[in-house]
This record gives sequence, structure tokens and C-alpha cells, in this order.
Amino acid sequence: MDIYKNTAFLLIDKYNLSTRFINILAEERKVSNLIAMIEREMTAYEKLELMLRIEESSFFAGSKQRTKELRKKIIDCWDDDIRNAEFCKRCKSNGKSIHHKASKLAEINWHCGGSWPKAFMANSGIDSFFGGKKNNVIRYEDYEDVEPYMRLPQLVNYQLYLKDELKKALKEHGDDAKCLISLPTGSGKTRIAVEAYTEFLRPRFFEGKYLIWIAQSEELCEQAVTTFKQIWQHMEFTESLRIYRFYQNHQLNSDTMQGGIVVCSINKLYNAILKGGNDETNLLIKNCGACIIDEAHRAVTMMYQKFYKYSQKIRGEKMFPICGLTATPGRNDDITKLTSFFVFRLITPNLPAKYSDKPVHYFRDKGYLARPIHEIITTGETYIITFESGGSNPSLEELELKMEMVGCKELAINTKRNQKILERLLAIKDGQTIVYACNVNHAQLLAAALVVNGRAAAAITANTSRNKRLAYVEQFKNGKLEFLINHSVLTTGFDAPKTNYIAICRPIFSDILYEQIVGRGLRGPKFGGTPTCKIIDFTDNLGRFGDQQSYHRFEGFWDKLDSNL
Repeated sequence: MDIYKNTAFLLIDKYNLSTRFINILAEERKVSNLIAMIEREMTAYEKLELMLRIEESSFFAGSKQRTKELRKKIIDCWDDDIRNAEFCKRCKSNGKSIHHKASKLAEINWHCGGSWPKAFMANSGIDSFFGGKKNNVIRYEDYEDVEPYMRLPQLVNYQLYLKDELKKALKEHGDDAKCLISLPTGSGKTRIAVEAYTEFLRPRFFEGKYLIWIAQSEELCEQAVTTFKQIWQHMEFTESLRIYRFYQNHQLNSDTMQGGIVVCSINKLYNAILKGGNDETNLLIKNCGACIIDEAHRAVTMMYQKFYKYSQKIRGEKMFPICGLTATPGRNDDITKLTSFFVFRLITPNLPAKYSDKPVHYFRDKGYLARPIHEIITTGETYIITFESGGSNPSLEELELKMEMVGCKELAINTKRNQKILERLLAIKDGQTIVYACNVNHAQLLAAALVVNGRAAAAITANTSRNKRLAYVEQFKNGKLEFLINHSVLTTGFDAPKTNYIAICRPIFSDILYEQIVGRGLRGPKFGGTPTCKIIDFTDNLGRFGDQQSYHRFEGFWDKLDSNL
């Protein structure tokens, strides 16, 4: 029996939580939507288990009166010695009645992971998990030296060709050394770029030169560090490589800078430049041998432009080579700016002539990518998108923002819609599924509904601690979780090759976001993935904006359309 079931039994059997009190909690904590979604009568125990699964360490936390009442009911059942000791210790008194002591203890400020929640759980016999943990960030060193040892699968022919093309670009100067490499998600563009640039710069690292890798988020930065480590070890070099972290709380230190790879977040780099630069940033740019921009469709933004202009100011005409990595250079609304920045030196694989119109079919035929099968499920629900200013011709970005800010909240609590989603997810019996929910609450709700129906599921959101997120991802990769439900987390920097289904439970208007989501399931059998992946889109009546959803613009992408399964 798991900790949720155990705790639900404990609260009812030992601490005598009544059906009436549990129903009040369920109503106040808005579990009624989930109960209606499951379409059957639920016992008080099942409702309590649901709340525990959805709220986890937040279940006992907070200052609302009903939460204090919950804590008091438990404290009332403690042994007198334990209650007296805690009251004396935390309230600095040893007088008053039992009722008074329980009330005062129940009102103590609750800080997840603090000493009081820990003591509360220990005294109550409840698993310490529900006391929460302090949100400690995993601390990586600002730099590390990588020793050489590891073996990776050899690059295949198209990857070797692209690697050679990148090396040719690296030998050029100025604008001729700028290029954009485009490959479908899952086909290895990151490894190709890392190998080409690392081999090119290897002798220069020991002359104090740097390879700058720029990414958008901490997850992508840490993924890049791992990739560089693996590649360096795979190449069986006899010397160590220094990799520097320059993101989140990490800093560059001139005392330890001796050449190597610097993995940066664009925010960190931009903030340093905005302040006029510093000795470390200026040293880095002055001695940069080459730069790689991950998710290069973002290179048109102001922060990247600021970095480039600042680098030009320091380097003059001797600018370093820059390579952009992207899966979708042709779907970005800023394609003109993007190709201008990279001078349209677009490097793509040299494929047989029969694949010239649809190069993605080459990767599927060879087993490098899974064949995507598209399924559209019409929910029958209506959401009309409106704009205060009238918004007769809003951009796709405006539509996406409006849906994220308002529309997703309404769709997430639509009981009939959620019943349809749950019905389809429960019908999946033959593989693992990544689900993209409307918002955080929706992700937690769907995960709880699946678990109540006996399926192995977990929710990952921006609120999920890093340790728990890593644990859930590992369980999913190992096949211990059937469903991984998330909101705005598993779009980039996530690798789970054995994904059989992608379920998209919200409207998406951004082509880039849509392709990133779909790409999580497209790793083919040659790269450790699956032969096929079914993409399930749950669609609503969105009025005149309905046909602007991204999946309409991908109709030529699917291997076959399948709306009847």
C-alpha cells in the first residue's frame, strides 16, 4: 500500500476524520470537479486519498481555518506527554488546558520542510513526505574537469556529412563562419554540433580559447554540460577538459579560467553585458573560438542581438564562428531576421533525390525517427476567444498568450471535457504516454484521476521539486510510470525515447511549441526509440480562430491520419 492510501486510512481510522469533515475539505479544496469527472460515487476514504495525491505536502500546510482545524483534530489525539512537550517547546509555556494547547499548536506557522512540520508528522505517525522539503537547489560546481573515458554509438552517414560541413564553416571568417543547422527533433543535431566544434577547438582550449554554448533554460544548460562530458569521454582524448557553468547562481572566476567550454544561459550573459560587462565576460568574449546557440529560433530576440553587438564591439572584424541549432527554421514568423542573422548558410543533410520534397520521410524510412500517427478527438466543448481591443486579426503569439492566460483555465475545469480526456487515456494499454495539460491544476487533476483508476501516473509542473522531477522522469524511462502529465516543463531538454503516445490536452497556436511537444515522441528505433508514436490532439470549438491551431499546419507532416481509434 502506498503512502497516500496509508495516510488516508490513518486519518480516518486513528484520527477519526468524519465523512462530513472530509466532504467539507473536498468542497473547499475544489476536488468536486475531479469527483464529477470520475463519474461514480466515491467514499470518504477515496476523496481523502484524492486530496492527498493532488496536494501532497500542501495538504497540511497553510493558514486557512479549516486547515488549522484539520491539524487540531490530529493533535487532539496525541499522547498527553507528546502534546505537552511540544507545547512547552514551541509555545514557551506549560500551562493551559489540553484544548488550548492543541489550538495553539495547530496555529503555529507552517513552513514546508521546517522543524514543526517534521515534528508534526513524526508525532502523528504520518509519512515525513507530507511535511515537505525545503526547496534546496542541487549545487553544481562553477566548473569541472572531465576525464576521458566513454563509448557512444557511432555517428551515421548523414550525421557525419553534417559534421564535415560544420567543420568547413568553422574555417571561414566573419559572416561566412555563421551557419544554421536544421534537423528534425530527435535526429542528433546537438551531438553533431558538439563533436564538430569540440574537435575543431580541442588544440585551442589549451591556448586559453573558449567554446560558448548559449541555451534558454537551466535544464537545457545542464543537458549541454552532460553532452559535452559524454562527447569528450567518447573521443578518447588523453587530456582533461574544463567545462564552466555560467547560469543560475554560477559565476565565472578569472582565477580558474584557462580555456574550455562555457555553458551559459542567455539571461546570465545578457545581464552581465547589460552592466557593461566585467573582466570575466570580456575575457570570455575576447578569447572565444566559436559559439553555438541552442534553439536558434530565439536568436532574433533582443538579448541575443545585444550579445552579438557587444561581442562585435570587443572583437571588431575578427568575430568568432557562430552556429545555430534548430528543428524549425522555416516555421518561425521571424524567419527573415533569423536567416539574416545567420546569413542563410543553412546546413542540411545530403539526402537522395526522392526525399527532396519531404526529407523527414528519409529519417522515418531509415528508422531514425518514429512515424507519427495523428488522432483528433473533438471534445464537443466551446470556448470563444475574445480580445478587449476587438482583436480582429490577432497574431498567433497573441492567440497563444490569450489561451495560456485565460482559455486554458476555463478548459481545465470543464468536467465533460475532462471526462473525455480521461476516457481516452484509460483506453491506452500498449505503451507510455506524455500528457500536456492545460495548467498546473489540470496536470495534478489528470494524474490523480488516472491513479484512482489504477494506472501508474505522476504530474510534473514548474512547482515540482528538482529531485522529484528527476525521480519521476527516471521512473517513466524505466517503464514504472505509464503516464507523465506535465504543464510547460517537458518541451525541451527532455529525453524519453520509448514514448508511444503524446496527448495534447490544450489548444496550441505556436508552431515552434507544437513541434517541440510532438518531438518528445519521435525518436526512432535506430536511436533507441519506437517505430511509431501516436499524437492525440483534443480539440474544441474555438469559433473563428479554431483553424489557426498549430496541428492544422502540420497536416503534411503525419505519416497517416487516423481519427477513428
